Amino acid sequence: MSGTQARERILRAALELIARDGFDGVRLADIARHAGVSTALLHYHFASRAQLLTDALAQSLSVAEQRLERRAADRRRTRADERLADLIDFGLPLTADDVLEWQLWAELEHRAPGAPDLARALAALNDRLLQPLAATVAAGHAEGLFTDGAPDDVATVASALLAGLATRLTAGDPTLTTARARALAGRQLALAVGYRGELPFQPLPPPPVLPVPAAAPVVRRRRAPKAPTGR
Repeated sequence: MSGTQARERILRAALELIARDGFDGVRLADIARHAGVSTALLHYHFASRAQLLTDALAQSLSVAEQRLERRAADRRRTRADERLADLIDFGLPLTADDVLEWQLWAELEHRAPGAPDLARALAALNDRLLQPLAATVAAGHAEGLFTDGAPDDVATVASALLAGLATRLTAGDPTLTTARARALAGRQLALAVGYRGELPFQPLPPPPVLPVPAAAPVVRRRRAPKAPTGR
């Protein structure tokens, strides 16, 4: 196994375990075991759980970005309205991997306050989400498709809107479906940029299967022996 392969396996294991058990519920030894590597090799690549958290999320985001670019290129979706529709989908948990990523993102947001390294990592990741949104809005203005909204302002509002919807979807909110979340985001962002009509979304994939938390073990208490009663 090459160093790159080992690192990717460790990051994938961290993504799965932290999303499932929470940051506090996972030890580095657990991640090493899940990845099929030694703890020493894990420490060679990563100095701490905090680094694993941020690097796993960055790696997951990179893979998702590459998938988005390939999909857009394969289907020749180059217009700004098509790009905005695809970025809305990019910001929602449409696949099982998306669900894991959002659960990890929630862990990072929870721990960033008071932790300067994590706060800087979160700011850099947020910037990676904001840049393509702002660039798409600017392109829409240049193409004459969008007539309103400053690019940076729309990007900030879009990011906050999608994050709120994604949180409800990953939490399994029974009142919100993926299709409804997408439609809500599409309508609000079309209004924000002055786009006439509905954004040209692609067909939705099958809904992801949300992980079911393991049931807590039933602890059976031993009964204290009854004191003998006198006759």
